[in-house]
Amino acid sequence: MGLDKTALAEKIKAAFEKAKNTPAPEDPNDADQVQVEILETLSADLANAIYDFVTEAEVKGITTSVVLDIPNEIGTGTQTGSGFIE
Repeated sequence: MGLDKTALAEKIKAAFEKAKNTPAPEDPNDADQVQVEILETLSADLANAIYDFVTEAEVKGITTSVVLDIPNEIGTGTQTGSGFIE
């Protein structure tokens, strides 16, 4: 399947919603630590969404052609297919 921008957008939105809905700390002195945790989680969620977006894509239209160019040619061949990014 091709790149699914809709699914990527949904995962990005979910990551930001998760960050937005993180409750404030009970102790205001812990605010900096909670913000660091939010940033770390948001960064990881975005990285995972982008990684999934790229690696789930199918690359189509791969064509390989083999031609032996020697005096006693034994044949030719072509292959068409698809592959995945890993």
